[in-house]
Amino acid sequence: MKSFHTIVVIAIGVMLPLVESTALELDTGGKTQAELNAETVIRCQQQMGEFGNDAVSICVKSDREAMMQLAEYPDEVAAIVRRCNRVMYKAGWSMIKTCSDRDIAARDALQGYPERYAQTIEACRASEERYGYAKVQKCVDAQIAEAGESDRE
Repeated sequence: MKSFHTIVVIAIGVMLPLVESTALELDTGGKTQAELNAETVIRCQQQMGEFGNDAVSICVKSDREAMMQLAEYPDEVAAIVRRCNRVMYKAGWSMIKTCSDRDIAARDALQGYPERYAQTIEACRASEERYGYAKVQKCVDAQIAEAGESDRE
């Protein structure tokens, strides 16, 4: 059985190069790349270690790829990424990306709702926005369904 230190060395070996220039400045809490790498490895070891070295390596690689992809997101979604980073940071960059992608999709969907739902959207935004656009959309959809409307067209 390999020791934790061996797993860390193996997992760090799958790290991808840091993106030199980014469209979006990620909040890394002022940590260096080495600190982020170590943090990712430790988190992946804690979450996936029971499944073996391959699982830890996949976790690290996936997390690193998610971070690199987030760094390429346009500035217009920075507030969404920051919110997801704040609430999902301990779960890793893959979860931050999942949260961000979900909220971006919900924001875009809400922009396509008919004008007659503007008040409903604003009411839900006022009460749910701190939880993200996906929660706002869920609130709007629930209120539309409660009103007995079957479509948003």
